[in-house]
Order: sequence, then structure tokens, then C-alpha cells
Amino acid sequence: MARLVRTSGESDTVLGGTTTAIFGKNDSTTPPPRDSGATGSSLTAPTVLGPQARFVGELFGDEDILINGRFEGKIRVDRNVTVGPTGDVVGDVLGKSVVVAGKVQGQIQAQERAELLASATVQGSVQAPKVIIAEGAQLQGSVAMASVLDRTPGTSEKSS
Repeated sequence: MARLVRTSGESDTVLGGTTTAIFGKNDSTTPPPRDSGATGSSLTAPTVLGPQARFVGELFGDEDILINGRFEGKIRVDRNVTVGPTGDVVGDVLGKSVVVAGKVQGQIQAQERAELLASATVQGSVQAPKVIIAEGAQLQGSVAMASVLDRTPGTSEKSS
């Protein structure tokens, strides 16, 4: 269950489907996440958490996600996650590709690649087969260049 706290914005927007923004306009200068390369799918705008919005809870899905506001909880998506320069995530992030330009406190797991841009500040572990850390990025934690568990991000882990 997720709780959405509106701190400002012009209108409410429902999550899912063709949602392209949550409380705010997609007027960020942050480029959208790179195309996932999925065959047969057309490019769509990412789901956006605007810079004046705050989300508390868990986010699951099969869409590109752009976080420019405050997110507290877990993000588990089948596609790309971008934490923009004004993004502030407290919690774990799991996606196909994870790009951080803002702040993350928690574990980052990427199935293909994790990238910390020069403006990134990360407190926690980063795990991905490919890890890119730009000069100027701040990382307090560990890096594991290994594959993330072979499972679908939007599903729960099986217990043995």
C-alpha cells in the first residue's frame, strides 16, 4: 500500500497506465531514461515524481521512472529508474538500469547497469554487472559488480 503526500502541484494524477507525471510538469532538464530496447514497444514518456512532490510507499511497475522529488520507500520496476538532480530517495531501488544525479540513501540494484553522475550522492550499496561512477560523484558504501538475482523486479522474491 502506498501513501501519496501532496506538497504542491496543480492537479492530482493517477499512477499507472499512461501516467506521465505525478504532481508536476515534466519540465525537468534531466534527460529521460535511455530506451530499454524492448522489442515491439514504442517510446513513452517516463512516470515522473515532480520536484515539489513527496511519495511514501512502494512503487512497482513496467515503466521508466523519473524521480525529481522526495521518495521514501521501495522502487522495483522492470525498466529504467532515473533519480534526477533534485531527486531524493530514501529506500531501495531496483530496476533494469539505474541512473542517479541526485541523492539516494539505500541499496541500488540494477539488472544491467548503474550509473552515478557527477552530482550524485549515494549512501548505501550499489550492485550491477556494469557500474559507472563519474568524477565528482559521492559514494559512501560498497560496490558489487555482479548480477542481480535473476528474477522479475516487479515480483516478490520466492522463499525457500
